[in-house]
Amino acid sequence: MAKSNIIDVILRTIQDVQKKNKASKIEETADPNVFDILKGRLQKLDEKSKNKRVRKGKSPDSILDLIKKEIEGARRQNKRDPNTKTASPKVFDDIIKKIDQRHTRKASTGLRKVVEEYNLDVNRLPREVVQQIQERYLKDRRKFDQQYAQRIQDLIVRYR
Repeated sequence: MAKSNIIDVILRTIQDVQKKNKASKIEETADPNVFDILKGRLQKLDEKSKNKRVRKGKSPDSILDLIKKEIEGARRQNKRDPNTKTASPKVFDDIIKKIDQRHTRKASTGLRKVVEEYNLDVNRLPREVVQQIQERYLKDRRKFDQQYAQRIQDLIVRYR
């Protein structure tokens, strides 16, 4: 259920990027087929990822990582398609940037909770140091989440 929500948010992001691209006076308007390719790949993603993982007992992947892989796949598909003009890299980069912002917000919120829970005074720390701590927290959190997801996946396979 959560995956569908995330995919819906990303599909709306694609629509926003398409509108922004079309309205831009600087950037060349991308062929609408590019956005159709993106939307199609993401709409198939949820079912495809579930089937692969459950049938083959593969390691779970973050849905956001899978979405980014599909966006990169759409970028490559667009470059290879002789019938569709290759879109500006900015089109794909803007979508990926929005996805990465979600991770950054998650790290910021998580770090804020740690600071509050342990009553830490970080006001004297330089901004760069706080950013480094945030990046490290995000990296550690991703690793922890991946390990936890793997253990859950192992249990799913075991109880099949």
